[in-house]
Amino acid sequence: MTFNLLSSIILISSLTYLFAIKYNNQTLIYILKPGTMLMIILMALTSTPSSYAWWIIIGLFLSLIGDIFLMVPNDRFLHGLVSFLVAHICYIIACLQMQPQQVEVNVFLTVCLLTVAVLFFILLVKGKRFKRGYPLKVAVFIYIVCITSMVWVSILTENPFIIMAASLFYFSDATLAWDRFIKPLKYRHYLVMSTYFLAQYLFSLSIHKVVL
Repeated sequence: MTFNLLSSIILISSLTYLFAIKYNNQTLIYILKPGTMLMIILMALTSTPSSYAWWIIIGLFLSLIGDIFLMVPNDRFLHGLVSFLVAHICYIIACLQMQPQQVEVNVFLTVCLLTVAVLFFILLVKGKRFKRGYPLKVAVFIYIVCITSMVWVSILTENPFIIMAASLFYFSDATLAWDRFIKPLKYRHYLVMSTYFLAQYLFSLSIHKVVL
């Protein structure tokens, strides 16, 4: 399959998934959520092999595993959390492969990211729907640190595809966490999945666009 064809299939699959959510078509939901990710992974695999590419591809596979954990009838939230945590670590390592030699760390931006991360963690654990206690608090704290680090490292790459991918992933996860632990959001499924699919697509696309 060509790059453009795969991009078109991913777009159609992701939009159809959103319609499946609207009409509560469970069969399509179970097919299209992992199916869209498989197409995104396939697009990544058509790229020229590189260290950056392989770390992104591994992160995409781990994300697919996380999706499956979150889809199964039994509550596998913690399993999904760990899968996405390791995926973010892979994305961080990928970003470190392509940092410019002269990197200037923006102190103000760093402080802002850390402040948002701390305040969001406090909001989550104080939420009325946060009921699993200490182990989940630790897992959520580590996850927030990791995904915030991913955004921070993505900014250091100075690559717009990677920065947007990491930022959208952050927004998607923040929306999911808010809905789960603080207050249900009416359009949570659409907000989470549209930004999630776009983030993963941009990570896959970045493999074709970066120059190492």
